[in-house]
Amino acid sequence: MNQHFMSLVLGLAQQAEGALSGKLPPGAEGLSEKDARQVGQALIDTLGMLQEKTAGHLDADEQKLLGEALTALRFRFVQSAPKP
Repeated sequence: MNQHFMSLVLGLAQQAEGALSGKLPPGAEGLSEKDARQVGQALIDTLGMLQEKTAGHLDADEQKLLGEALTALRFRFVQSAPKP
């Protein structure tokens, strides 16, 4: 597995999870919960785009890492939706 690819996927996934959990980096503390969720969604969408654009060009381990990260984040996104 390409270490740079792994680092990219894990870094984006960690940022998305942080945003969905409300743990934003310094300087972004003033964002509302809705804004933080949108940041998380944008990062999930970025990983989804990466999956689409690299289809057929990844080895099995890279595909698995990206697919599992996206599945977990999408599930987390749905779980973090505000209750009506």
